[in-house]
This record gives sequence, C-alpha cells and structure tokens, in this order.
Amino acid sequence: MDERTRDLPDSTSPVLQKGRFARNHRLAIGWGGTGVVAIAVAAALLWPAGQHRSSAGPAHSGIPSQTVTSPATHPAKAESADGDPLVTFARRLPMGPPIALVPRAERRGSKVVVVTADHVVTLPTHTGFAFDLTPSAGGLLVAAHSDAFTGGGPDPEQALYLIRSGGSLSRLHLGAFNGLAVDPTGKKYAIAEIGLGAYDKVHVTVGSLAQRGQTHSRTEPIATKLLGWTTQGLLMSDTRRVWLWEPGSGSETDLPGVVDASVMPTDPGRLLVAAGQTGSSYCLHLFTVRGGLMGPVLTCGTGNGWTVSPDGRLAVFGSTVVDLVNGRVGPELMNGLGLYFPHWEDSTHVLSPVRGSDPLGQSLPAIWIRCDVTSGACEQAPIPGSTGTSAVIDW
Repeated sequence: MDERTRDLPDSTSPVLQKGRFARNHRLAIGWGGTGVVAIAVAAALLWPAGQHRSSAGPAHSGIPSQTVTSPATHPAKAESADGDPLVTFARRLPMGPPIALVPRAERRGSKVVVVTADHVVTLPTHTGFAFDLTPSAGGLLVAAHSDAFTGGGPDPEQALYLIRSGGSLSRLHLGAFNGLAVDPTGKKYAIAEIGLGAYDKVHVTVGSLAQRGQTHSRTEPIATKLLGWTTQGLLMSDTRRVWLWEPGSGSETDLPGVVDASVMPTDPGRLLVAAGQTGSSYCLHLFTVRGGLMGPVLTCGTGNGWTVSPDGRLAVFGSTVVDLVNGRVGPELMNGLGLYFPHWEDSTHVLSPVRGSDPLGQSLPAIWIRCDVTSGACEQAPIPGSTGTSAVIDW
C-alpha cells in the first residue's frame, strides 16, 4: 500500500486505491531479516482481486513472496493451513509446467537480485526488496526500497535503477517516490516524488534515459499519483480527479467522469477507465485520449481492480475476464475467490501468488497459480531455476 494513504481521510475509497494491479501498492508481508514488516491497515483496504490495476506504470511498495512449493513437499505445513478457501483451492490444483522466463526480482541469501533472460544483476547492499520492473528503450527500470523501510512512511533511501541490455546497473534517482511511468517512445521516464512530510506536495519530475539530468518538473497537490504516460501526456490522479499533463506545458486536461484509469499497453492513445459511480459500483470503459471519447460500458463491478493483457485484448476485472474488443464477459477465474497481484505470463495466461499462514500466523510458502483466461482452467506454476533457497519478490 502506498506510503501516503494513511494521511488522507478519504483514501480508503476502493476506487482511489491507485496503483498497478501487477506491481503497485504492494503490502509488505513479513519477510524475515529484511526489515520489512506487515502494514496492518492494508488487509482492510485490499479488495478480493488484490489491487487495481493496470498493466503499466507507477512504483510503490513491493511485496515479497516466496518460491512456489508443491503441497507434497511440505506435508506438515500443508496440514497446518488456516482453512483459507483460496489456499485450499490452490493446493488442489494440478502441477503445470514452469513459469515462462520473465524478468523477476529475488532475494538470494542476503542479496536482492534481478533475473533477466541474459543476466543476474545484484542490487546494492542494504536493498530490502525490488519491485515494479518496467521495460524501456534504455533497459529495465527497477524500483527498490532499502532494508530499513517498514511501510510506515516514505523511504528516503528508495531508489530507481536502470539495468541496461549488457547487464550494467546505474542509479537514476534516490528518494521517496509514488509513481513511475515511461513515455510511449521508451526514452523518457517520470516519477512522482512524495517528500517525507505528511502533507508535502508531490513533485512530478521527467528525465531522459539517454542522458542524465532533469528535463521538466511540476508541483502537484498531496496524494497525486502517476498512473502512466499517454500520447497526450502524463496520466495522473488524486482523491478528486484524473487528468493529463503534457511535460513542458502549463496546461492540464481533466477527464470528467473518470475515477480511475490505466494506459492501454498496445495503444498509449487509449485508456481503460472506471467511471459511472453508482453507490459502490463502477463500470469499465475504453477511453480515447484525443477528443475525450468514452466508449460503451464493458462491465461493472464493486471493485476497481483490473489488469490488461500484453496484447490489449483482454482484461481481468476482479476475478472476471473481459474481452475489450467485443465486450464478452467470462470466464470467472479461481472460482471467483480472487486474484492477488496478477502478472501476465503471456496474452492468454495470468499468474497469481496465493499465500496463507499456519494457525500461529506464520506465513507459508506462496503457491503460484497460472490461469488460462480463455478457458478459466488453473494450475500450479513452479518457478524455473529455483533452488528452494531464494524468494521471488516481484515479476
């Protein structure tokens, strides 16, 4: 959960829990020896599908998770499960093939590393965990918290790193931030620096990945979050509105009626938005940025969480699959029990970690689940190359 929600009286509204479904506003959940502790309020704020959220964008707190373990590997722990229906469901699934290789962050002993197709890159000493792995034309962007971060406030040692194709590591930023976006060309990045005071304003800073140095900066109200980068500028929100800002200009464009939004992964000129509040229900629409054209209702629900497939064809809204081309709804994934922090393995399979605890409250090894979004069938998905001693933090 992001570091600022505790300061804002209306920030517990489900539709204002911004972030990225696969990456953002992660709950730090007891990860021994790293300095990360549980954020108690997050349990009340998480909706059944985990968090909102779209497929591109900002960085916030990361969630550590452990490697997949077959139920047969630890029978004693399996028997001590707390009866969580989602954990029970996950344990009964058949074992499928290993997860296809995608960049991931892991803890290996006392080190945090980022695994890519060609390299294993070790992050600096005192890194607590890494998250929000975001591709760009310059390489892989990685956000990281220090090992002193507790989740109780901004992290002055939070950092943004760039891993280039050859495996070299450089630091682009040091200091707390609550949002990361890459422009449609992949050559620039933007972050929303939040400051250390409870009511400090947010500074949105734009930088080049080709050459060091700030290019543009803008001060925004507290609670401003950076949601993505469109063809018409940066997509931002706070507790009252969603708007666009073109770096280098003084103008903003409000998106009336929109209460949450994400940039489509294949078309930065379009958004997937939540709009049409009726009580606690919100509806998904496609939205064309140029001209502000709102498309027809795709589906409605009480949560605001979604994630869009890499090809832009499908979205998972809560536990339900929605075809963004023809509006068809279904299937329902994981018996409707909820997807937590899903990651797309490819355009038809979504991955989700399932976590449980024993009767003493000790975390059990996470079970990674793969679901086919076309059929609804799910299976356990082991992590390739795992030795059983490392812990996957984020994909």
